[in-house]
Amino acid sequence: MDANHLKYHSKNAFCGSAGHEEVAHLDNLIEELTNEELKLLVEKVGIKFKVNDNSLEREDYEGVIDEADREDFYREYRKIIQSRSK
Repeated sequence: MDANHLKYHSKNAFCGSAGHEEVAHLDNLIEELTNEELKLLVEKVGIKFKVNDNSLEREDYEGVIDEADREDFYREYRKIIQSRSK
């Protein structure tokens, strides 16, 4: 992992510190989300793209979610899942 890359996200991010099992768990959670839910989650955890959202695809959002702080991710993920039942 490039040391410069690590300065752009929380030290508690999945990126650079998550083990194989945790990454697999993260991938499983992400698979449960619709495209709109994933886009919302990326926004809620504070990840911003330097390009127009309209040019992005699901893979782009999946590719950056590991940069989320774990606590932020799980909190916002839970909110999204809970909002389905309302």
